[in-house]
Amino acid sequence: MSAVLNENGLYVRGMAVIPSARGLGAGARLLAHVCDVAAATRAPRVFLSTTPFLAGAIRLYTAFGFVRTEDGPDHLCGTPLFTMEKRL
Repeated sequence: MSAVLNENGLYVRGMAVIPSARGLGAGARLLAHVCDVAAATRAPRVFLSTTPFLAGAIRLYTAFGFVRTEDGPDHLCGTPLFTMEKRL
């Protein structure tokens, strides 16, 4: 996981779980930790960009209270993206 704190909140730059560990709760623990860090730093939100075809990741983000926003970016080198955020 990679995250950076800026004036807009804590931005999750990247998050991945190796295939053999998927479904064991590692992603949920990572996301819970980053949300805890954001709250401890008094960030107004946690936000990230994802692709529409990562259904499992989107389900995880939604379960943690993330919602889709109209913020950019909307693509990266031709790959469609959208932003999700969780207000703290």
